[in-house]
Amino acid sequence: MKGKLITETDRKGLIEYINKLILAKPFYWEIKRKVVRRSISQNRLERLWLACIEDETGTPADNLHDIFKEMFLEPEIVEWNGVEKKIYTSRNLGTIRFGVFLDRIQAEAGDMGIVLPNPSDLIWDSFYDHYKDRL
Repeated sequence: MKGKLITETDRKGLIEYINKLILAKPFYWEIKRKVVRRSISQNRLERLWLACIEDETGTPADNLHDIFKEMFLEPEIVEWNGVEKKIYTSRNLGTIRFGVFLDRIQAEAGDMGIVLPNPSDLIWDSFYDHYKDRL
């Protein structure tokens, strides 16, 4: 069974459920803090920015994504065939951490002389219209 634990009623319900379990066989339970996943708009923003950087540098957007993950994210260490490998992934970043990742991409592009607008900027509509077909 899985569920959410938000209110005191939820807590009482979970305790009631646990008290009803017959412990003839073991049970496993997991409690995790809810992580807000990043929004679709953050994913779209990154894709638009990568398309712009691709146009400016000639480096394919997928390669840029991999480069920025390696530059700005901590690796996940996985074992493959007895060898530890470093994997850089943005898949599990929540909205806040992905926002920081986007900020770093924007700053890196700025250091290269590439201005990446935010959706709140006046130039945004023009930027979006130019790159929207690359999403």
